[in-house]
Amino acid sequence: MAVDFRGHPMFPPGFNSPTRFEADVYDCEVWGKIPTDIEGNFYRMQCDFEYRPPQNEWMTGFNGDGHISRMRFSNGSVDYKGRYVKTARMKAERTARRRLFGVYRNRFTDDPSVADIDRSAANTHMYWHGGKLMVLKEDSHPWLVDPQTLDTLGSWDFNGKYTAKTMSAHPKIDPVTGEMIAYGYEAKGDLTTDIAVYTMNPKGEVIKEVWLKSPYLGIIHDIAISQKYVLIPVIARTTSLERLKSGEPMWQWDGSLPTMIGVLPRDGDAKDIRWYKGPARNTLHFLNATDRGGKLTMELPTSDGERDPSQIRRWSFDLKSKKDSFQEDVVSPTSGFLPRMDDRFLSTDYRYAFLGSRDPSVPPDVKRAPGMAAMGPFTSNVMQRLDVRTGEIKQLHVEPVQSLQENCFVPRKGAKGEGDGYVMAIASNYESMTSDLVIADAQRLDEGVIATVKLPFKLRSGTHTNWYPQSVLPPVKDELS
Repeated sequence: MAVDFRGHPMFPPGFNSPTRFEADVYDCEVWGKIPTDIEGNFYRMQCDFEYRPPQNEWMTGFNGDGHISRMRFSNGSVDYKGRYVKTARMKAERTARRRLFGVYRNRFTDDPSVADIDRSAANTHMYWHGGKLMVLKEDSHPWLVDPQTLDTLGSWDFNGKYTAKTMSAHPKIDPVTGEMIAYGYEAKGDLTTDIAVYTMNPKGEVIKEVWLKSPYLGIIHDIAISQKYVLIPVIARTTSLERLKSGEPMWQWDGSLPTMIGVLPRDGDAKDIRWYKGPARNTLHFLNATDRGGKLTMELPTSDGERDPSQIRRWSFDLKSKKDSFQEDVVSPTSGFLPRMDDRFLSTDYRYAFLGSRDPSVPPDVKRAPGMAAMGPFTSNVMQRLDVRTGEIKQLHVEPVQSLQENCFVPRKGAKGEGDGYVMAIASNYESMTSDLVIADAQRLDEGVIATVKLPFKLRSGTHTNWYPQSVLPPVKDELS
């Protein structure tokens, strides 16, 4: 049967229609001037679709085929490469020339022919650690890709030492020790409340494994770490066997459930975890955690309900108290569910968060870009630097025909101080219907964009981004491929 995406609610005309191609662009067009102290690879992940998903698939961006992009910066020039992660799932569907895997994380909706095939779409995030570039999806093990060619190398279980069935897309890498803290939830299979937390040394070898039980079956999409603790938030999105058998995607919001935060000492075991309880909060991604003298804090974007606007808030835990509650304070009313930081300060005392947000006082130019009229509040028109200590915000507005995706902080070559570098983000350009990579000086956002990398095609809405300097990556071998 021929491929036809028309009429599917996930794919209105525009940037969310499937990309469906791989590409190389050598020496990309650049407007402005890229500083020569940017040297390394900007990675970006998107969920793409080769075949039409079920009509009731609503998890836009989370159940498509993994498609990774690499933009290599060297001497003020940029080379682009985009490739699919050729998972067992993708290969099975290409062989059949049709969709075989059903709605998001629901095996009951899969074609019986793929019951024994790895269900990973490898489509959410990417991390470089232990000499490997891992592409992650939270319901399965990582897949490895070559960091320069993006060739798919296969599934990875850390030489058999990662025994959980799942690994989240949000491990944390401690910049002080070089260790990676990784975890999996539903770690013994679908609908289980098992959590497995792992520590990998800088070589990528598993050196510690801790098994826990979640207070209830809820989503655990991200964690935070400090120098002493791992914070494990269980969020009020839940599921059940009955829901899956009815053919629905795995998760649904349940505001009657509490937010539960597990605080696990990094040098402790399962018996040492302490669970804190708070009201239902809608959040998936976290900024950073810091511990100081018996007090543990973390900052994150969160909202009171499923569709409420988010704010940047601080959760504080008094580790000396016997209370099982945590304190919540507003750091900033600015919205933005995908804040990032200077990862060189992860798990330590820090100051700055970088995020895309929306300034409703500056409307999009719908005459130049009619497609933005339907986007409304879903556009992101400002790049911000938030001081989490004072609440001060510095920002720049992108062009009124652009909408920002997740940004990424890039330290300038040789930089030592926090926030000394650049902020990059893919911007959907609704006038040209192509994608731009906008670059700004993180310390001078109010001076505007300093360079824009122009791609001659569109990339659909992405999930996550990361930056790795060339100094930590293998030598470049494919300049002209």
